[in-house]
Amino acid sequence: MARIHPFRSLRYSARAGDIAALATLPYDVISEDLEREYKARSPYNFAHLILPRGDYSGAAGRLAEWKRSGILERDSEEAVFVYEQVFPAPGSGELLTRRGFVALGDTEPYGRTVFRHEHTLSGPKEDRFRLLEATRVQFDSIFLLFPDPDHSVEDMLQAAAAQPAGLEYTDHQQTRHRLWRIADPRWIARLQELMAPRKLLIADGHHRYETALRMGQPRTMMTFVALESPGLRCFATHRLVHSLPQFDPPSLLASLPDVEPGLDPLVSPPGCVRIGVVTRAGEHRTDIPAPEGALNVVVLQDAILTPLLGLTPEKVAAGGHLAYTRSREEAIAGVRTGRAQIAFLLEDLPVDGLARAAFAGQVLPQKSTYFYPKLGSGLVMYELPG
Repeated sequence: MARIHPFRSLRYSARAGDIAALATLPYDVISEDLEREYKARSPYNFAHLILPRGDYSGAAGRLAEWKRSGILERDSEEAVFVYEQVFPAPGSGELLTRRGFVALGDTEPYGRTVFRHEHTLSGPKEDRFRLLEATRVQFDSIFLLFPDPDHSVEDMLQAAAAQPAGLEYTDHQQTRHRLWRIADPRWIARLQELMAPRKLLIADGHHRYETALRMGQPRTMMTFVALESPGLRCFATHRLVHSLPQFDPPSLLASLPDVEPGLDPLVSPPGCVRIGVVTRAGEHRTDIPAPEGALNVVVLQDAILTPLLGLTPEKVAAGGHLAYTRSREEAIAGVRTGRAQIAFLLEDLPVDGLARAAFAGQVLPQKSTYFYPKLGSGLVMYELPG
């Protein structure tokens, strides 16, 4: 069962300045240019803590100093936080709203209550472990999904979001972040009751969750979002194949079923998964027979990458030959400029299909999901007990 707990959070105080100059994206999506921009905004910008570049004791020292000087303060009572993001969808620009809540959840092995959808890599886990070990603070929450078919939890969050927010800012990607602190014991008890029977799926943060397991944390800070949330989308991550020896585009196209010229419409017909294929021979689409509910990233791996190109999951995980982009235009340009031999274009991944696969124990290929936007970092922190 899903056990949800309020907590006394560590947060920026008014002394730190405007939250827009302090908050960041999660550590793993901050480019070097963006890191420099963040750090120039304020000496207290969150990037100074979450991107220590190997100086973990330095990050711990900054954290301690910020606490001593009142830049960071711990709340006096336990609470749960309602969190809302309003953002333009990539590509279409459609304005979407995604709500969730931030609380502690029990840290437990995969397969009972908490499920994963991808494998992790050792390097990022070691980095996060050393930072957590040095600071004893969880800086970013794990992004989890849960089924809410009757919208009972979503209704609670929507009602809370009708009140004035305690924190609000708009980031450089034009995502508006809003946060409400809820300390009412009756409200929290009702939320705990509703969440108890739910399964939880990690959308983002597998490395940090496994770091918490390694640390032996009984509880971990998590942001929970309903699978049925109207603003929850899993956007496509396209594949770029490069450096294949003696690659012949006509031969690849001849080995694919139901190939048609053109990329559009990139919508799978019944009984098939449609994949866009861009090579020097032009732009095409192929319809690969697949059972109902099959996920395109799995079909691409099992029907094309492994048998036709020799790119097994093991080779993909080891690196080389495969790159990724969230932009269809970048994928096509990669082939036209010679940086890639093939671009495979995918439809957005259905969230319900992803959940079914993960709850059944299936682990998807690397870079299968792209939940946008990322959660804001620096809004709420959790100090480990002891």
